[in-house]
Amino acid sequence: MLQNKRFITILLLEIVLISCIFADAVSSFSLADRYLEKANTEYEDGNVINAYKNINMAMKVSNNAVPANILVFAQTIYARRLEQLQKRYDEQAFIEIKTNLEQFPDVGNATITRLVRQIEAQSIADEKAESKKDQQEFFSKISESAEATQNAVIEQGKQMQEQSQIMQMQTEELRNDSKKTQRNITTILIVVVVIVVVILLITLLIVVIVRASIKHSQIQQQQYVEAFKLLAQNQSQTNRLMLGGVTDLYGNGGLKSAGSSRWGMDALPEPEQTPEEKEEVRELAAKCEELSVKIDQATGRRNNSKNVSELVYKLAMNLGMHQNEAMIYFCATMVYDAGFLGVDPELLAAKNLTDEQRLQIKKHTDLADEYLQFVPKRYWDTFSCAAKMHHENMDGSGPEGLKGDDIPKVARLIRVAESFIALSSKRNYKQICDKETAVAKLEEQPEIYDPEIVAALKDIV
Repeated sequence: MLQNKRFITILLLEIVLISCIFADAVSSFSLADRYLEKANTEYEDGNVINAYKNINMAMKVSNNAVPANILVFAQTIYARRLEQLQKRYDEQAFIEIKTNLEQFPDVGNATITRLVRQIEAQSIADEKAESKKDQQEFFSKISESAEATQNAVIEQGKQMQEQSQIMQMQTEELRNDSKKTQRNITTILIVVVVIVVVILLITLLIVVIVRASIKHSQIQQQQYVEAFKLLAQNQSQTNRLMLGGVTDLYGNGGLKSAGSSRWGMDALPEPEQTPEEKEEVRELAAKCEELSVKIDQATGRRNNSKNVSELVYKLAMNLGMHQNEAMIYFCATMVYDAGFLGVDPELLAAKNLTDEQRLQIKKHTDLADEYLQFVPKRYWDTFSCAAKMHHENMDGSGPEGLKGDDIPKVARLIRVAESFIALSSKRNYKQICDKETAVAKLEEQPEIYDPEIVAALKDIV
């Protein structure tokens, strides 16, 4: 009898639970239908923005099971909204649409993908046009200034010419005066000549400055390759021993640097590079810079290689590495994602991927060797580690299973720098963090990121 009562009690509880679930589902679908009806009404009234907001609410309350009628209508509204942004671009609204497309990937179709790419291309073109316009305005101001100065010089020349003529007339009238008067006239003529020469020199200087400004715009294209020259020439001895004074010079490990950092460099001065070695590094940097442009174009991440490589260099120097080694890390980081050049471009641009396609993209780290054949043999290990191991985690959960100090230094540096750039960059269409928040997020994950590198990053930013 007692068992029968328990059975009846359990059966009643299950019936109540099923009823609650059914009621919740009915309520969810009913709420989704109301949002769908509102979206339809707003769309018919021409209020595309309100229709867009309501159709998003309809999809959100559908509990990850969006009905087909809502998806079809959402595709129509999204296409209309993107067409509006083509005519009148709003960066925040565009980022919101891309975020929603990531949340509801089934909404995306060929039309929406095409419109998104067109808007992205239009945005890039607008930025270039704006930059060109600013440059033209700058040179226009310089030309106007030069023209005004030239006119002023000409006017002054005319005035000086008139004064010279007057002085000549006075000289003729006073030709019979005393020697003292003649000396005074000679002195005045010398002063006039000096003034004219000064004016001519000022005019020449202005012309030289204008030409130098024009030439400067051409030189800017080569500055990125030449930047490391300044870094190599301007680092002081203090930067080499930035970890502190040298202690325990002759311990068990021989000559060592002070400080507890695992990155500390030897106390001996960094060996001077030969002219041949310097030229080799310059050529290597130029080739890496050229390849990095192709990588960023393939991945759609503007200036990513440049930003990550510069941050890796700063971190390496902050952690006390030799400058020559830091420069090789800088070059290797510019091409650490070279493997993406071997991935089908359609896969990199796709929004929805199968598990097999995701696996193909993850294997980009194994495809880099083909594109790094120009690297000298002495630097090959650094470049190979950067390309193949930059996804390793400190707890050993990465693709290769390397853990802690077993992960090469360059790979740990790239892991931190790349994640920081992604968190604080506009190319991340999810949540863009400020620098302090981005560093805090990295500090919260010591199982992934080297805490010592993150601490150095905190000092830099």
